Amino acid sequence: MTKYPEVTSLIPHRPPMLLVSRVLDVQEKIGLAEAPVKEDHLFLCENGALLPETCCELIAQGYGVCEAYRRIQKGLTIKGGGYLATLRDMESFSSARAGDVLTIKTEKMDECFDTYIVRGEVLRGEEKLAQATVYIFMWKGEPPKSL
Repeated sequence: MTKYPEVTSLIPHRPPMLLVSRVLDVQEKIGLAEAPVKEDHLFLCENGALLPETCCELIAQGYGVCEAYRRIQKGLTIKGGGYLATLRDMESFSSARAGDVLTIKTEKMDECFDTYIVRGEVLRGEEKLAQATVYIFMWKGEPPKSL
């Protein structure tokens, strides 16, 4: 069983914006990460349900931690950053609730310049709660001057 680094060493997010808690598995293009829905979750509504749009950020962070691990394994730097640029085909099937532990499955579909096209799913056990394709702009080193 692979021991993965702490997510805080892989992406710059910190609470309350840090939504993923650990890396579960990393393959060449597929990655799995875990995200608990705690009572104080940033995107939890008064009715106890997680905002459906949260799936996009979960997918982006899930991909980010897995991609950072891939880079480390190849001896590449993880210095840099990225942001969720846009999304397509988001579908929400059911709501996550406080106490749920979610699995984020991501697959890199393509890349163009510094933008990664990632298909992701948010799962509660075997149940698919949401899916989307996200476009993540990533850079290596210092941020571009336009930011």
